[in-house]
Amino acid sequence: MSLKDDTLNASPSGVSAIRSNNTLGVVKSKDSPDEPVLVEEGFSLIVSPDNPHHPIHWSIGLKIFISVVYCLLQVFVTLTSTSYLSVEWIVEERFNVGAQVATLGQSLFIIGTAVGPAVLGPMSDLGGRKWIYVVSMVFYILCSIGCALPRNMAQLAIFMLLLGISGSCALSNVAGTIGDLFGDADAASQPMALFVMSANIGPSLGSPVGEWIGDKENMGFAWIYWLNCIIGGAFAIGLCFIPETLPRLVIAKAAAKEAKAKGEETPSDIMDSSFSDVMHEMRFVCMMALRILFTEPLVMFLGLFNGFTYGLLFLYLDGVFDVFVYNNGLSYIVADLTFLNFIVGVLIMFSLVPIQTYLYKRDRLRNGGIPRPEARFLISLVSVWGFPISLLWFGFTSDGNTSYWSPIIAGTLLGIVDPLLWLNMLSYIVDAYAPAGLSGSAIAAFSIPSFAIAGALSHAGVAMFERMSTKWAVATLGFISFGVVALVYVFYFFGAKIRGASKLCRAGVHYVEGPVEEYVEQQDQQEEQKE
Repeated sequence: MSLKDDTLNASPSGVSAIRSNNTLGVVKSKDSPDEPVLVEEGFSLIVSPDNPHHPIHWSIGLKIFISVVYCLLQVFVTLTSTSYLSVEWIVEERFNVGAQVATLGQSLFIIGTAVGPAVLGPMSDLGGRKWIYVVSMVFYILCSIGCALPRNMAQLAIFMLLLGISGSCALSNVAGTIGDLFGDADAASQPMALFVMSANIGPSLGSPVGEWIGDKENMGFAWIYWLNCIIGGAFAIGLCFIPETLPRLVIAKAAAKEAKAKGEETPSDIMDSSFSDVMHEMRFVCMMALRILFTEPLVMFLGLFNGFTYGLLFLYLDGVFDVFVYNNGLSYIVADLTFLNFIVGVLIMFSLVPIQTYLYKRDRLRNGGIPRPEARFLISLVSVWGFPISLLWFGFTSDGNTSYWSPIIAGTLLGIVDPLLWLNMLSYIVDAYAPAGLSGSAIAAFSIPSFAIAGALSHAGVAMFERMSTKWAVATLGFISFGVVALVYVFYFFGAKIRGASKLCRAGVHYVEGPVEEYVEQQDQQEEQKE
């Protein structure tokens, strides 16, 4: 069957699509970039950013508002990961368990944020972002009630796992939402930086908030979760009024509305689903994130890579009390306030993003107007050296013989470079997979090893600081982080080859010389020759 024979007519909103058994891909002409986009295999609806109904063309005010709301949701969810850390001593006393067992609450919450995206990410790519957020928040509230009223440590640990799963939508789906709204535009880095900033502000605020709640005689441990119920309920109601952002659904709805206004029949390929289509989507939901994780080396290595860098945050938090309470004689609440240096760090990181945006735009112009995902790492080629510098600086000035301001400033440097690298990795993945409509699934696959490793490192941190001095525990991490430096350079210089080996990355936009029709003719001729 030829590509032409299987092409669907353009819908009233300008959506065009193609069905075939060829390699998944999107084709655009360099000479006519505004032509309807064609696709091969897998999707009956293809959405072009050139379509006037695409969320990319919404007003900048609306896009920023939606991004801020979802980023605030992320701050709220991530608070729990470290607020629990500050009340672990209450858990130990209440259930008569040791530090490693009490840490299960934190680690299982983090692992839950790794498991949840495997389902919630692909579901958001199919059924839309909006209602995934709303339903997840309802389950988040129910799980918070379970965490507030546990009968034993096992119940608490299980509900913390479920809490992490339900809250993971704020970690995996927000990046996909921002990709919907801003695409791979030059200015996409700034809203994506807002997402990364919120993911780091939450854990930074969580520890002092948890300490304050835990110390209140009339509040205590359970109030961390009662507040979750109150705030989560407000979010669940408010999110019902936020518009859907998944381009496929937004444009399909616009196509149906225009067809109805003109008295035309709504294209069945866009609006209808047969039983077999539903079953195909169910398989997609269950398998796509795992398929990407285990068959896409790019996502696998970036996920493992980010697992270590994100885990550094929790390892750092494990050492804070040893450094500032025992070595420097500060009170627990003051030691908790040192977590705020990460907020200072991410604010500085946010101010550096325009530099990355400028470098990315310059690289695109030098590449004939075609964006290169690898250009997202340009600023990280320099900033990544902050990993070993900050960790070695923190380690060798943490023994109390140097002013406590020295490790605080070192932690601030880590708070700059860690989220900046995370931002660049997220932008890289969105650029690579968004044209195929798989950004949510790809971010979900990326998140699985990231948060799983971070959860494991929260236990490793307890053991490290019990058996090693803070100096050598942190310094060891500093020496290991030289591997982070090497990997950034590998992805920058060899990322294009890695993407070239990926079938799903080849689903990106392919720019070809001449009209798209000529490309289709050539593909038809090749198919006929094979037959």
